[in-house]
Amino acid sequence: MQILLVDDHHLFRDTLEALLKDSFDDADVLHAANLSEAVDVAKKAKTLDAVLLDLRMPGMNGLAGLSAMRHECPDVPVVILSGYEHPDTARASLQAGAAGFIPKTMHGAAMLSALRLVLSGVRYVPDLTLSGGDLQKGDAASGGELATGLTPREREILRHLMKGLQNKEIARLLDIECVTVSLHLRSVYRKFNVSNRTQAVRLAMQLGWES
Repeated sequence: MQILLVDDHHLFRDTLEALLKDSFDDADVLHAANLSEAVDVAKKAKTLDAVLLDLRMPGMNGLAGLSAMRHECPDVPVVILSGYEHPDTARASLQAGAAGFIPKTMHGAAMLSALRLVLSGVRYVPDLTLSGGDLQKGDAASGGELATGLTPREREILRHLMKGLQNKEIARLLDIECVTVSLHLRSVYRKFNVSNRTQAVRLAMQLGWES
């Protein structure tokens, strides 16, 4: 897996690179300290899987830098990294084509989980950036809702799962068949790219869900 990490703070780049390599055994992390360097590195890279792009650094000129990077890598998801958390900034980034918006204040596990969602084809924006209103509907996912990624019933069942309830208890509480609960959970596992209830609950907690 080849990831281009673009940020003008060396310490942040080094820290995030260590997290990426710990999480992805085959991670090849490329570096750039400004937009011009990033474009040059992207041109030479053969198999980029993702670009992590700092929103505020030399050469970005706001979201113009995002457009330039997407033009250079039209088939590669570009995720915005930002220390500036504002709903309007997150919405504008997604509307400009970002595959996700990740605040730098997120802890490492949540950041890596968000990146996994992006690599699976789901746009990611944490709930914190959505306080000013909903994003445009589509395949966007948030930490607290996975927006339209999960159905309302799937979200409801997952929240009960996070409380430690078993399938029979959830079925009784929601007045549905136990097999229906199982079917909904299978769909949740598939969308979360996990294989069991423990992994689903852990990922939901990492992404900021509340039971």
